[in-house]
Amino acid sequence: MTSRDRSRPGAGPDHPERGRARSAISSRVSLLAAALLIAGCAELAPVDEGPQPGAPAEPIEQAAPAEAPARDTARSGAPSTSGDNLYKLLVAEIAGRRGRLDMSLENYLEVARETRDPAVAERAVRIAVFARDQEGGLEAANLWTQIAPDSTDARQVYAALLLRAGEVDTAVRQLDAAVPHYAGGSAEAYGRIGDMLARERDKAVAVAVMARLVGGRPDDAHAQAAFAQLLARAGQEERAIEVYEKVLALDPDDQQTLIIYARLLQRQGKSDVALATLNEALGRRPDSDRVRLTYARLLVDSKRYEDALEQFRRLSKRTPENADVRYAYGLLLLQTNAVDEAKAQFEELIARRQRMQVAHYYLGQIAEAQQDIEGALAAYRKVTEGEHRLNAQIRAAVLLAESGRLVQARAHLHGLRGDNSQQAIRIYRAEAEILAKRKDYEEAMRVYNGALASYPEDTDLLYSRAMLAEKMDNLELLERDLRSILSREPNNADALNALGYTLADRTDRYAEAYELVKRAYELKPDDHYVIDSMGWTLYRMGRLQEAVMHLRRAMELNGDPEIAAHLGEVLWMMGDKKAAHEIWDTALKSTPDDPRLLDVKKRFEQ
Repeated sequence: MTSRDRSRPGAGPDHPERGRARSAISSRVSLLAAALLIAGCAELAPVDEGPQPGAPAEPIEQAAPAEAPARDTARSGAPSTSGDNLYKLLVAEIAGRRGRLDMSLENYLEVARETRDPAVAERAVRIAVFARDQEGGLEAANLWTQIAPDSTDARQVYAALLLRAGEVDTAVRQLDAAVPHYAGGSAEAYGRIGDMLARERDKAVAVAVMARLVGGRPDDAHAQAAFAQLLARAGQEERAIEVYEKVLALDPDDQQTLIIYARLLQRQGKSDVALATLNEALGRRPDSDRVRLTYARLLVDSKRYEDALEQFRRLSKRTPENADVRYAYGLLLLQTNAVDEAKAQFEELIARRQRMQVAHYYLGQIAEAQQDIEGALAAYRKVTEGEHRLNAQIRAAVLLAESGRLVQARAHLHGLRGDNSQQAIRIYRAEAEILAKRKDYEEAMRVYNGALASYPEDTDLLYSRAMLAEKMDNLELLERDLRSILSREPNNADALNALGYTLADRTDRYAEAYELVKRAYELKPDDHYVIDSMGWTLYRMGRLQEAVMHLRRAMELNGDPEIAAHLGEVLWMMGDKKAAHEIWDTALKSTPDDPRLLDVKKRFEQ
């Protein structure tokens, strides 16, 4: 694509009559421009999609910025004075604050042409981007690159604007010309250019530009790695893997490349290749701790827990101060039921004052599992911030209630703050569930009613109140709440299933129940609760063979005691009492106090 001629007045040599005047006023204008840049940032901050400095490009061909005259804004009359320029800058800022971005931009451009001050030119670019003035932005950015040809920010912003104007060739030349000016050399240049291109909406164009920039540098590992990263961010993971393999051929022990390459392989379902690659790398460089941590995590993802534990043990010995390693090691120990060892890891984190909030949370879980209620309460109460705060405090309330301190439990919940509406709703539900578990249904209903007064259309609250209404034999309220959900969410499978099951179980509206459960089944054909509802509804309709088929499938998916109770009842009614007894007795071994199993067995045996 051929770029248009983009030189602007002021691109050539300074007019001889103006040279001295410009040098005299330049420093004062720069100071004012810098002050105005700060003062006006709130009103004239660049939009999110605007180009941002800090993304270099790799050279393809050495090319200076395109130069050619732009809008005809040449002025006649006497040379400008410093007062003229100060006045124009003030006019520009006032115009910007009043929404006259065109006037603001024009004044900044005039001062930039006159003074050749890069700060003024940059300000003009920002204003143009904010105003979505493509032509003005291109003019200002072009001027900025002329004034500050060594500025990587200037060239990068100009390149981004050129790309959005469809001038790809000129954009490539700008990025190419910027590369030698990055202080960090090739590594910084290509990384920042890749970051810039990743922000472009047209990912195909971004990838094509980067391919041109790095095409002549097959042996530059930094350039190729940046290209591979851009490919991955653009969703071209297979191609990214191929480029990363070229990078690893150049430097097989680069930790960052190995880590990203392995993760890409895993996402592509090639975990064995990823693990083999990392294992080989660790054989060459056993001190590569970052690679070993990635290897350990991929082993966990592959459910090779013992191998992962060995890697974490080695890491924890080599890097005892690494909180990430110790935390991950503690979680894995907990997952593999090495509770005492896990506890030691979390206690060590607290001793080192690292990840203290999450360490207290897991110590609370360990204490709770060990029936140490006071220890669990002490640990949970120390989780005062972070992602586990609400979970920990709700568990503390539950433990207080279960240990007979209901008043304290409710007071504890009432003292919690919800950072948002969803957290506030969780606190309401926790209180109501504590009360319902104690069979204080009336008080639980009052809590739900109060919550719904504040959040009348919340699905979770309506569903929970409906389930409580069923326990209170208030089927009218149950149906009203569930139908309220379905009026807004007609494909809410849980509401469909709950309403259909209740109608089948508690009424004789079997045809209506069947249609509701059928819709839930179509939405969640592999959900064991929905399959159980279908089997139970068919049983209530007298279709016993079909009912058994569904109930057996539900039992295969999940041996829930309620499903066992249902299946046993249907088998009994079909005359297979022996099979019914076997189902019930097997379920009672794992849940000997389940009231549904005990009730159905007593009912039929008598």
